[in-house]
Amino acid sequence: MAATWTGTPKIRGPSDPVRMVLLTVCLSGVQLVWGIEMAYCSPYLLSLGLTKSLMSLVWNIGPLSGLITQPVVGVIADRSRSRFGRRRPVMAIGAAAVATALISLGWTKEIIGLFFSPGETANTYTILLAILSIYLVDFAINAVQACCRALIVDTLPIPQQQHGSAWASRMIAIGNIAGYFAGTVDLMSIFGTTIGDTQFKQLMVLASISLMSCILITCFSVEERVLITRSEADEGASALQVFALIWKTMWHLPTGIWDMCVILFWAWIGWFPFMVYSTTFVAEVLKRYDTAARENLETSDDVLGDIARVGSMALVLFSCVSLIASVLLPWVVDSPESRKHVKKHLVPVSSMERFSEKIAPYKPNLANTWIFGHITYAFLMLTTIFIGTVGSATFCVAFSGVSWALMTWAPFSIVGEEINKLSEPSGSGHRSRSGTYDPVAQNEFDHDVQEMEMTRASISADVAPLVTDPEAQSHTSSDLAGVYLGIMNVFSCLPQFVGSFMSFIVFSILEPGKSPEFSEGGSTEAPAYGVNAIAVCMGIGGIATLVAAHYTARFRDR
Repeated sequence: MAATWTGTPKIRGPSDPVRMVLLTVCLSGVQLVWGIEMAYCSPYLLSLGLTKSLMSLVWNIGPLSGLITQPVVGVIADRSRSRFGRRRPVMAIGAAAVATALISLGWTKEIIGLFFSPGETANTYTILLAILSIYLVDFAINAVQACCRALIVDTLPIPQQQHGSAWASRMIAIGNIAGYFAGTVDLMSIFGTTIGDTQFKQLMVLASISLMSCILITCFSVEERVLITRSEADEGASALQVFALIWKTMWHLPTGIWDMCVILFWAWIGWFPFMVYSTTFVAEVLKRYDTAARENLETSDDVLGDIARVGSMALVLFSCVSLIASVLLPWVVDSPESRKHVKKHLVPVSSMERFSEKIAPYKPNLANTWIFGHITYAFLMLTTIFIGTVGSATFCVAFSGVSWALMTWAPFSIVGEEINKLSEPSGSGHRSRSGTYDPVAQNEFDHDVQEMEMTRASISADVAPLVTDPEAQSHTSSDLAGVYLGIMNVFSCLPQFVGSFMSFIVFSILEPGKSPEFSEGGSTEAPAYGVNAIAVCMGIGGIATLVAAHYTARFRDR
């Protein structure tokens, strides 16, 4: 029996661009929260007295929440018969939970102070509350993100899906930069103590207001169709079947897609330390080594806010470089169909078109360009051990944006081509030995600015609709496209656990005590001018990325 519905999807707004903004602005709010969390939460946990080794284990919540929350929420929302629709209720409830957790995170000391007198016990419970708040933020924001994505799919007709994805990418990029940029502004000089007496508290308030505003705008601007009765297949579907299908498919992956999974596994081991610790790395360079820059911080009352702003500025530059690279790379990489695709979704620039045609014989192919990105990133990470100034640390973080643009574009483009080839008749769709790739009809460019969303890589909501009665349907490669992408995301999550465990070992050996740069009364055992443990983690990540470059070269030559 087929599902029955009432109503039709509708987006309010006078023009198509306005409607697209109203539909996708929710993702800007989600990404802004991610940006602030990534920039500020590591320094904040260290300021509470948490050791780096334990902090590295806290960040296991990112991949864990992505692996669990999105497919489960996707199944629950798919089966919802709420009169408000299937996605918007979850978005609103999830956003409220995120806002509550952010406020709790900002005022952990004050909340614990209501129940305990100052002392070691109060400090312990303060750290526990902060960790629990971060866990709630991560699980709830993943639920919101899954439904924001699914709302776009539910609302737009098939011919407009790529258009909606392009706008989603733009909103994600805007939210990403806005989140990092907010961390660079001295909010205390703007708001005083009206919304908090520290930079971190004010950021939590602004992040909460921004997320709730973006979610409410989308919720009030979009009307969903309402599910009346479920189909027989949906009645039998469950979150467990999502994992079962992925597990079964994982052991029978086509060679090309398996190769991509191996590349992503090693690449994400390399990127994990950067994504979690880059702000803290820049801040520690400032506090430990850069005497000239540190002089500007000596008279500040909010040391955490000052040093975190320095790290946030590096991430702002990283996001800008990545966005610029994402726009320019498709013009200079050998992908004729990609150029057509870019023209379809970007404002045509005649000078760029002419330039692209002129250099066509000299363009590198996508595989070689991605190998270059791996090697460049590895070199930058290996140099972090020798960095001693804020300027050089900021340059290292910012220039990594070029490699990140490739990391978030190349795998989707290549895997999309592999999926399309598998759907073609046997013997067609060969890949050249030179490694030139013809990007696929699905919008590969729309993935290139979804930067921090990949940081929390997860099994997307796209997987859930593919769970049907295995006896009733024989999956073709095209049918399993969503599952393949879900498996890719699994291979983006698993190495983050590896990276977290690796960081735990490094921190336990090199800096087992509290961070004196951030915490009051912290251990001074960490050498003031010794090896930076975060830099060591980044260097190990660089070595892992070289392994990814090796497997990318093997894939190219296959």
